Amino acid sequence: NRERRVDQVVVNFGTLPMEDLYEELKPLSSNQGAVDYDDLIVGNPQTLATNPDGKFQLFRVGDAISHRNTHAAIYDALRLVKDI
Repeated sequence: NRERRVDQVVVNFGTLPMEDLYEELKPLSSNQGAVDYDDLIVGNPQTLATNPDGKFQLFRVGDAISHRNTHAAIYDALRLVKDI
């Protein structure tokens, strides 16, 4: 057995998604919350526009979909919005 004394312990348990907010915003978005994965994989901008009346793009990243680490969520967000 080993003992280690530290000043601070940080634990990331993830978050609960705000599903109702996402569902409320989804019909107002130009992409209706969808991601074009072919474009995402090759690094192209997201141009999916299934709702021409939409005023913004909406994406779910990281813990909004499933429990993943913070780094993965940041990387997802970066890949989605880097060309805006």
